[in-house]
Amino acid sequence: MKRLLIATALAGLMAGPALADGMDNAVGNTVRVIVNDAGNGFDAYFDADGAYSDSLGRSGAGWTASGNELCINPPDGAMNEDGSPAQSNCGPWNPDLAVGDSWQTDGWGDGTITITILEGRGHDAPTPPSQ
Repeated sequence: MKRLLIATALAGLMAGPALADGMDNAVGNTVRVIVNDAGNGFDAYFDADGAYSDSLGRSGAGWTASGNELCINPPDGAMNEDGSPAQSNCGPWNPDLAVGDSWQTDGWGDGTITITILEGRGHDAPTPPSQ
């Protein structure tokens, strides 16, 4: 019995960030981010092991979440175009958002964005925003 309790505790610790951090609504699904009234945006993908990728071609990054804050973390050694080290990009997250629901927030930078959880993956991504 003692071994079972220890194994259960270890399994909980190794379950990945998703279950512990309110990201179970996103893991394995598509997080659609629309950044303007024209419907431009991208799809983001969060894996249970903490990996992040998106339809803009960004991969190798990771994610962490705590409460209502989500951070997208650049790969180790990533640099900005100006040669400075890349930093984490953090903003609000709605852990109560269900598949099929949308939410608007202005906490990620320039203006209001709309976040929608789409079931599964493999959806046609929206047109990327112009740079």
